[in-house]
Amino acid sequence: MRVFGSLMMILFLVVSCSKEETGKEQELILSGSIKVTVLLGIEPAIGATVTTVPETKTKVVTNTGVVIFEEVPVGDYKVNVVLNELEDFIYFQELKVLDNETRNIIFEIPEIPVLTEQDLDVELQLNQSYRSLQRIFDADLYMAYWGDTGTDILQTNPGANYSLDELDSYNISPQLNVVNQVWTEHYKQIRQVNRGIDYLNNPNNVVANNIDRIVSEAEFRFLRGLLYFNLLKIYGNPLLSVTAEVDLNNPPNYPQNPLTTYAQIEEDLLFAIRNLPVSGSDDRAHQLNARGLLAKVYMKMAGFPLNETHNYAKALEQLNIIDGQFELIGDYKSIFNVSNENSNSEVIFRIAFDGGQNNSSSFNDFWGPLGVSGSDALVLVPGFADSFRNSSLKFEDPVGFPIELGDGRFYNSIATFKVEGSAVVNSADPKTWRPLKWYNNEIEDVNFSSNEFDYPFLRYADILLMLAEVENEINGPTPVAYDAINQVRRRAYGNTENDVASNLSQTQFFEQVLLERKLELCFEGHRRDDLIRRGKLQEVIDVYNAANDFKKDFEPHEYIWPIPQQELDLNPNVVQNPGY
Repeated sequence: MRVFGSLMMILFLVVSCSKEETGKEQELILSGSIKVTVLLGIEPAIGATVTTVPETKTKVVTNTGVVIFEEVPVGDYKVNVVLNELEDFIYFQELKVLDNETRNIIFEIPEIPVLTEQDLDVELQLNQSYRSLQRIFDADLYMAYWGDTGTDILQTNPGANYSLDELDSYNISPQLNVVNQVWTEHYKQIRQVNRGIDYLNNPNNVVANNIDRIVSEAEFRFLRGLLYFNLLKIYGNPLLSVTAEVDLNNPPNYPQNPLTTYAQIEEDLLFAIRNLPVSGSDDRAHQLNARGLLAKVYMKMAGFPLNETHNYAKALEQLNIIDGQFELIGDYKSIFNVSNENSNSEVIFRIAFDGGQNNSSSFNDFWGPLGVSGSDALVLVPGFADSFRNSSLKFEDPVGFPIELGDGRFYNSIATFKVEGSAVVNSADPKTWRPLKWYNNEIEDVNFSSNEFDYPFLRYADILLMLAEVENEINGPTPVAYDAINQVRRRAYGNTENDVASNLSQTQFFEQVLLERKLELCFEGHRRDDLIRRGKLQEVIDVYNAANDFKKDFEPHEYIWPIPQQELDLNPNVVQNPGY
């Protein structure tokens, strides 16, 4: 399970937690239990209040740190925790109560530092800002609600999770719970980053001797650029705040213009590039990963909806500097092996997860092999597995084993098996195949319950495919473009026999790059962004609707989410996105 937080006031960008929309009737005769452990640091969070939505009972944490909700009707719930020490802040997790089962969840809440404006621990604030990214970029969060869901890779298993069902079908409204939660989490983290920048920019504030003000500010600004870029992709027209200061006497009036926000992101990332070390640990900002992020920003600006194509040249400038500074790992599967996290030559920026029930990212909740996934909420779009075949052939029931494909990425991406008790069983029916990436062991040795990984936000294969795409956009399918895409394919196939055909037109080459990104980066949160910026989302959804009984009710304005209704209610200056 993942821990979310929601501030009751964040720069007047306020989103309070509302009841989980279930859309389903609860069967009162079926019930289970919820066991909740609440820790503050390593000690029980004595006095913390624990509630559920839908409402059951209110519990108070004692010296055991544990509360138990019994005879809870089956269904989807949100468990809220409020600390005595921080009454305007809500921690919560979402879960599904099953009949005659006890769901165990743990809130591991960091100790709350007591700081004043004059004694801000800059390094602690910076570390917390990096760590906070976990609450966005988790396999069961960003990659589920945005990345590949609603495209031609992932779809929901109807009825498993209401919010995901709504997002996948494009039944998106300003009142939808997840729309509020994601907005709030981003702005909470932006305020945390802005507080660090504000503190460093005041020369009267004291910092520790080992703190370089400029380098620390550059790290904060890298994080702010990353967060605002995410908001732009998801909401299209977010509010821009570059300070943690709040005017309590007047209504908030933050700029709401995507061009202004893009300009701020560019300014922040260029500041980071000028002032950070050239390279460093891949879980901290440095020049090269700032350049990679900036290249992504320029490519988004060059595509839909801005269509400022001159930004392709800016992206190419950044990508050319990164080219050759990293290398592809020989074995695709090893990229996602937890043992390689600290020495991964391919990962350029990762979001670190430290282990433990609430600090490890895994596929065990929303997605994963049958018999492993907690809710089996996300499944493969029919036909996605066929994309790995270099032919028009399709997998049909019954599939014969062993499956022999040239593209080795298939075996690390698609679970062609299910788990029954302690046995791993091949699945002859492709409808039962599931997402598999982030899988660390051989099938016969796997301990599914302990799988975890650091999220590779940016890796070298992504850089090479961006380089191929941008080079093609500017100069056509040049040898540089071919070399970049073929590096990725040669790793996938283990030979040069499957290189991209050398006589492609510019359009054909682009289509090959888009397909390669789909296969190489599946389940990593890139597909929807790629389809949107290249104006392909409608086309992909039309193909999906023509082939499937379950239809996506997509309208052109739904390439972005609405501004949350609660933000509109609280801030009269906010403008809703068109169509909502």
